[in-house]
Amino acid sequence: MCGCLCLAWLPITVFFMDNDILITAAGGFLGKYLVDELRRTLPAEPVPVLHCAGLSPFNDYTVNLAKEKFEPRQKYHTVFHLLGGCDDGDLDTLNVTCTRNLLDSLEGNPPENIIYVSSTEVYGAEEGVEINENREPEPTSAAGKSKLEAEETLRRWCGSRGVCLTILRSPAIVGTGMRGMLRRLVNSIYRGNYHHIDDETARLSVVHAVDVAHAMVLLQGIAGTFNITDGVNPSRHDLVEALACRIGNKRVYTLRAKRARLFARVCEFIPLSGYGRKSLAERYRTITFDNSRLMRAIDMKPTPVTDYLKTHDYDSDSL
Repeated sequence: MCGCLCLAWLPITVFFMDNDILITAAGGFLGKYLVDELRRTLPAEPVPVLHCAGLSPFNDYTVNLAKEKFEPRQKYHTVFHLLGGCDDGDLDTLNVTCTRNLLDSLEGNPPENIIYVSSTEVYGAEEGVEINENREPEPTSAAGKSKLEAEETLRRWCGSRGVCLTILRSPAIVGTGMRGMLRRLVNSIYRGNYHHIDDETARLSVVHAVDVAHAMVLLQGIAGTFNITDGVNPSRHDLVEALACRIGNKRVYTLRAKRARLFARVCEFIPLSGYGRKSLAERYRTITFDNSRLMRAIDMKPTPVTDYLKTHDYDSDSL
């Protein structure tokens, strides 16, 4: 699963502040949270100046990192590299080619720090409890393989240039505009297609985009690879109930396990049903990740995702 799901044609946004920050895909899902966090936590003076780069001629830099590099006008203290994907599109291009073109662009003036948002997909685990960063990555999905290649590309480049590299491996990221598995889950709940199963107890790691953004800001200058989760690893049942609450208190009914298995067998013969024995088996798999290394590195207490979804006071400007 993945955290950051931004397409290659989204813009790069640059902030010129005391510590000169460059953000790739600042207009994407996770980028909006990071921009909000920076504006909230950085000093009011000097006032941050927003510079954008992308395909539009109205941007300060016109560039598509999927195809080309650009020439920054200055050296940056920190580069937050959010551009990439885990679900849709050409993942090799999104994760590997865009990373290489970014590094080529920074070659003349390497930054002090690069913070890269990767994914727990690199572990290649279908199930497991409290998987930590010492586990050898063995990705099986296209997302995991391309994210790992991007990580290795960054390690080689930063290592040979004395750049402090921070890699943040996230599971599925919850937030306004989320995509991938969680978006499909929300859509299924909204349409009334999703049902609990009375004997499922599986837990899974998730994290809110607010906490990913907060961690990135705190990690500037701290080298290493870190898992990030909400620290609670909710049950699938509790996560679904919280998502249902977020979209208007949708009611989610419960199926008996025997009926769910029968339904899965029937759906094997229905094209495009999106349900079957394989998807049913996934409902019973626990997959959680250990975030203790991150908690030791920074002063942070993540918000349980289920609590945030149920208690946050959303308005038209909420993230």
